Amino acid sequence: MIGAALGPFLAVILSAVGFLIKSLLENRSVRKENHRRIEIGVTRSLNDVYTIREQLNQFVERLRGLTSEARIIADENEYFLHTINFPTVREVYRDPEASIFKVKSYYLHNNLLFIDAGAKELNEAVRDLKDYFKSLIQKNEMLVALGDRPQHQRQAYADNLDNFASAINDYTTKHIQSGIKMMARIKVYNGLLRKRWGRLTLWKQESTKYKYFKTKDDQKKFARDIGTLERIDSNIEKMVLEEMAKVDKRREKLLVKR
Repeated sequence: MIGAALGPFLAVILSAVGFLIKSLLENRSVRKENHRRIEIGVTRSLNDVYTIREQLNQFVERLRGLTSEARIIADENEYFLHTINFPTVREVYRDPEASIFKVKSYYLHNNLLFIDAGAKELNEAVRDLKDYFKSLIQKNEMLVALGDRPQHQRQAYADNLDNFASAINDYTTKHIQSGIKMMARIKVYNGLLRKRWGRLTLWKQESTKYKYFKTKDDQKKFARDIGTLERIDSNIEKMVLEEMAKVDKRREKLLVKR
């Protein structure tokens, strides 16, 4: 009687255990695939951002050259209408599913959201720069059409070109460089989590299990707070700078070959 009663019960238990194990393995497989996609996505995005920075830097050099041309004209009756083309810039790659990846990392998830917003902002900024340059050229042509004094027209055109070049240089130096560093952080940290001891790294950096905290606030700051991001930023800073230096060196070699 007891055996007959235990049979179905054990079958249900074994079935539940089997289902749990299968679910755990499937979730692990999904997370592994997500980490792989993050690696691919961030690498593509980084490549696009580096390319845009190089294109804008080259454009700034050409703008400076155009400015110099306008300033060295000695003939007071000569207008200056020379121009250059704005570079053809492709958009920064964005994985549409990156924000919903299950990776068990608060740090990785938040930084993925940040760079997705940053990539969108950069794409829009480049379009705005192109539109502004177009309006700058039209404004210069308008001065000529209205019969402005050639000397004044050249000076105004040169000043506008110079200010535009400085604005682009400021943007690439501060904002784009900041975005590159954030992407490098994701690349480095995601790489650590993909390694054989990735789960141990995640536990050390983010988990609160089996760790002592004096207060609940200390525990929160360690795991789910802005301080978490800043702490991990600091912990991986050396590796991030090394990664950026390595990429910069590789990009320089590619530029030399072109």
